[in-house]
Amino acid sequence: MQINFFGKIKFLRVRVIHYIYLSKIKKRIYILKESIVYFSLGSNIGDRKSNLINCIKLIEEKAGNINLVSSIYKNSAQGFDGDYFYNLCLEITTSKNPQQLLSIILKIEQEMGRKSRDSKNYESRIIDIDIILFDDLVLAEKNLKIPHPKFHERNFVLLPLIEINNQLINPKTNISVEDYLKNIKPDNSIEKLNFNYQEV
Repeated sequence: MQINFFGKIKFLRVRVIHYIYLSKIKKRIYILKESIVYFSLGSNIGDRKSNLINCIKLIEEKAGNINLVSSIYKNSAQGFDGDYFYNLCLEITTSKNPQQLLSIILKIEQEMGRKSRDSKNYESRIIDIDIILFDDLVLAEKNLKIPHPKFHERNFVLLPLIEINNQLINPKTNISVEDYLKNIKPDNSIEKLNFNYQEV
């Protein structure tokens, strides 16, 4: 049997080129796969405003590009006796997946001095970071639930969230953030503060 050596070489060369081409396409698709994520940030220890600013900078450094940042909303502690909170929401674009993002925000909280999240009781904190929405993803894992299971019950989350995007819809219930706000009891203790992150 005659073996066409050069024919085999040509065939292998075509296979290699084809593999490299497909690899480049897959890499491009991966790079282009970005998600829009909404966070809620809160602080009621120390210099609250500085804590929020530092947290935003760390999120931008480690998680993705900051698109929108709401005003700061001052409100009383919910569910426990504690000092008032500063809260805000922000929108980012990220190539991270949900579990990667969770790992990042837990490390940021730890870096900023927050104690473990293990406590089941509400308590004061130097920083609190919650993932509220992640594209139209619905996720229910032991350590992470998206959308955040209680965001629709909280004025201090809904108000800044609506400020940056009033068209948002909970993908799990198909209810808009504006409708959620209409259907919960108003919190007259919440005060909107002048804050522009772009000027920081």
